Amino acid sequence: MKKTLIALAAVAATSASFAQSSVTLSGLIDVGIEKQFSGAPTKMAANRNATSNWTISGTEDLGGGLKAVFKASTSFNSDDGTLGGLSTGTTGSAFGNNDMFVGLTGNFGTLRAGRPINTLYGNAFFANGTKGVTGYDTNTILAGLTANAGSSVFVNNAVQYHSPRFAGFQVQVEYAPSELANADDGFGLGIRYDNGPLSASLVSYEGAGTAALLKPKSVTQLGAAYDFSVAKVFFTYRDDSNKASTADTGYALGVTAPVGPGAIYASYNVAEAAGSDKRSIIAGYKYNLSKRTQAYFQLANGNAALNLSGANKSTNGYTFGLTHSF
Repeated sequence: MKKTLIALAAVAATSASFAQSSVTLSGLIDVGIEKQFSGAPTKMAANRNATSNWTISGTEDLGGGLKAVFKASTSFNSDDGTLGGLSTGTTGSAFGNNDMFVGLTGNFGTLRAGRPINTLYGNAFFANGTKGVTGYDTNTILAGLTANAGSSVFVNNAVQYHSPRFAGFQVQVEYAPSELANADDGFGLGIRYDNGPLSASLVSYEGAGTAALLKPKSVTQLGAAYDFSVAKVFFTYRDDSNKASTADTGYALGVTAPVGPGAIYASYNVAEAAGSDKRSIIAGYKYNLSKRTQAYFQLANGNAALNLSGANKSTNGYTFGLTHSF
């Protein structure tokens, strides 16, 4: 009888443990057709509205307000099945080439370790996320500024701490050892404010050294977004201290507005460059067919500094496609 009671107690404890835990399988598939009027052929294009991915995530209640959390997200190109669905920040065919981490969250804040989204990109404000017509998108404009800081969308070998919010303010700290001899470690410090219609952030970031760049310098980023209800405006500005004064800054100014069952967006993007600044304008409409399925159409215009054909020549492009999340 005693053994039976012990066994029943063990089963009950196990059931309670499982009841306080959850694991979620989720993901997204995005694919479309794209054309650049610069001599490039029409092609299928993956991940121009969002990044196709397969994600497993979960949480466990440890008691006393403390929870364990984890996430492993792997991106892929939905047009050909290859792994790695971002222009920057993925690790090729590696599992978890998006963000992947394990951590603890509670009244003290949140602590994550692994490969999280870096502090720069986590606090950038873009009208269309990090997507658009290939070669014209906002992410392309601003990513080039951070190359000398060893920056990518996600950061390897990182530990991040996000404080609780106080009156809308949150402090974010990131540390990433370079794991190379005589190379600088990475460090990021951000202050973010979210309250009502206003969001703003200020980030100082220095990526970990690489074999080619042992001593990267810092990037300073200022971002803000304000929701006027009828429209929401976005602004992100970056200054790369490791570049010449003629090519060290860039910004993106954008707006989104609800229209019918979807939303329109537009963005003007500039990256300073010696001789000819990189400029692009992107605009589009996202039509919600359901809560999980979205059709989209995007237009873009940009100059030759975006690696398109023709010296100092502006060219156009478009993409239309379909996104489904699950």
